[in-house]
Amino acid sequence: MRTAYSSGTTRASVDSMMTPMIDVVFLLLVFFLTTSSFQRLEKALPGAVAAAPEPSVKGGNIDQPPPEGLTDLSDIVVKIKKAGDGSGAGIAYSINDEALPNVETLANRLKAILRIRSDAPIVIDPEDSIPSGEAIRVYDIARANGSVSVFLVAR
Repeated sequence: MRTAYSSGTTRASVDSMMTPMIDVVFLLLVFFLTTSSFQRLEKALPGAVAAAPEPSVKGGNIDQPPPEGLTDLSDIVVKIKKAGDGSGAGIAYSINDEALPNVETLANRLKAILRIRSDAPIVIDPEDSIPSGEAIRVYDIARANGSVSVFLVAR
């Protein structure tokens, strides 16, 4: 006993009409997945150092003038290189070609700069012979002091 709605020909024609539509949907899906960008901005990522530091009055007045030699805050270039004493044991730091004796001085100077202008771009330029851990240490210091744009130079 065969009914009018159970014929095999209508089922085959529906399947043959769905195949091109499924192909088109799949191609659109692949197109949108490959052309969209999944990269997030670093400042949008959650993290303990991503938040701007709260102002404190421990270091004195917040509205104090900038340290001497910090007149141009458009680019802050932190250079990391081997100490020039010939022993090769130490690491020398400089901010905008001003030599700094140690990493604590570097941290204090970056804190003073970022207190004045937290959106100042900081460029970290390590020599090739410097371990990457030292460049990351300086990066972490800059981010912990509230910098929103820190860049590493790659050669």
